[in-house]
Amino acid sequence: MKKHLKHVLNNFIVFFCCTDSMETNDFKLLYNNSYFYDYTRGLLELKAVDIKEPTNEIQKIGFKDFEIVLQGICEYLGAEIPEKVVKPSAESLIAESTSVEHFQEFLRLISRGEMKDELLENQAQILFEAFEEGIEDYDYDDEFDFFEGINSWHSDWKFDAEEAEAIVSDLIDQDFKFDYPDETYSHDLFPYIQKELAKQELELMSYDTKGDSYLFFVANKNEVDRILELSELTKIEIDQL
Repeated sequence: MKKHLKHVLNNFIVFFCCTDSMETNDFKLLYNNSYFYDYTRGLLELKAVDIKEPTNEIQKIGFKDFEIVLQGICEYLGAEIPEKVVKPSAESLIAESTSVEHFQEFLRLISRGEMKDELLENQAQILFEAFEEGIEDYDYDDEFDFFEGINSWHSDWKFDAEEAEAIVSDLIDQDFKFDYPDETYSHDLFPYIQKELAKQELELMSYDTKGDSYLFFVANKNEVDRILELSELTKIEIDQL
């Protein structure tokens, strides 16, 4: 992908200029269909094009990707994109900078809002400081300190259905039963547990312990995608079972 974008960029030059007033952002897109070694000649041979009306197959391929490149350039430079312009990506192309608020949100979601505010803020600050210092694993393999105040289940990789029912009942604070085939154990039970939890818009997830054990917790199903996003931002690895 990087090589492809490099090829696209080698064939385009974008000029940012102002039209009508200093408050209006505008683009002038110039095009050349070859790598130019003589930059003066290359600039003189550039042609103005309409990105919405490619004239050949190379332009069709290049323009499609270059729209994303243009959006990224605008976001990086802070250039306003008019509302009438349809963006190729509905989401921002600029990566979020990890902050202590991300750790707070992460803890709030994996605890389903049940973690006390003072503990949440303290744990989030500890996690964020460790993140900034680049401390790997933060001794969680043994301690799992940041799961203090979160209703969770630490289990080895071997468990049966009865144990799973009892523990999940505790995690969701209500009686939990699920259907499963005979002689089904451990991770093979996950699909049946998830099917039953989904009826309540819940999902079983696990922190990656880096070992032969699970650290389970239950999340609201509509928050799972955000938990996974925050997992990437905070470098706290969460597994979707």
